Formats: sequence, structure tokens, C-alpha cells
Amino acid sequence: MSAAGEPEDVVSPQQLRLLYAIGRLDRGIQRELEQGLRPLGLSPHQYATLTVLRARSGLSNAQLARRAYVTPQAMSQVLTSLITAGLISRSPSNDNQRVLETRLTPKGLEVTASCDLIADEIENRMLEGVPQADRLSLLAAIRACVQRINAGLPGT
Repeated sequence: MSAAGEPEDVVSPQQLRLLYAIGRLDRGIQRELEQGLRPLGLSPHQYATLTVLRARSGLSNAQLARRAYVTPQAMSQVLTSLITAGLISRSPSNDNQRVLETRLTPKGLEVTASCDLIADEIENRMLEGVPQADRLSLLAAIRACVQRINAGLPGT
């Protein structure tokens, strides 16, 4: 309890409104991605992993987990499913044979491009009627928030 007699976890209406809105948006995006990716046999975590690998090939399990915001154990499951689907390959690092580097296969690159079309459609529906300048401002604000929330975390 605080000095005012309120529970410690009570937040102001303004804080709740922003956090609640962001949470609802995140859940809505996840739901739409799940539905959109289902015909391709992929999950949002698998798609996130593919996009991370397209941007930076050769990452280890731990590096991928940090960038995709999942635990190393969860990433191991994601990687196993992507290997089985023929979307990624893994090989020992030249620097450390115990570390497996992960790369997209040509099929993985093709599937990632198909997923991008689904993500583009979701973004376009979500931002319909929002001027381009406002979209860029929103993106900049979100990136700044992500940078601040991740400040001090290793690997971010």
C-alpha cells in the first residue's frame, strides 16, 4: 500500500490508457498475423525469426532469441520447425565449432517474402487513413520507446 492507502500497482488513468492501448494493439496484431500466416504453416515467432535472419544471417540460437524476444529454449523449438520446413540451415561457425550459425535457405527467403505481403496488408489496414507523415512520426516514436524500454538489457 502507498502512503495514500492505494495498492502499489495502481497506475494513473493516463498511464493505463497508453499501456492498455499498446497492449490491445499488440494482441490485435498478433491475432491478425496468426490468421494470416496460418495458411503458410507459420507462427508470428517463426516469421520474426525469418525476418531477423534475412537482415542478419549467421546468428546463433542465443543471438536470435534476443532479437526475436523469446527464450533460447523457445528459439530452439522455432529453429527446429524451420529446419524441418526447409526454410533455414545451420552450420558450425568458423570461429567456434560449437556455435551453430543459422541462415535462410532460398525457400526460406521466398517464404519470408510471402509473409511480408501478409504483414504489409495488416499494416495497411491498420493505418488506413493515416497520412504518411503521421506514419513516420508513429514509427519514430515507437522506435524511441523500444530503445528506452530495452536500455540496459544485454544484446539490445
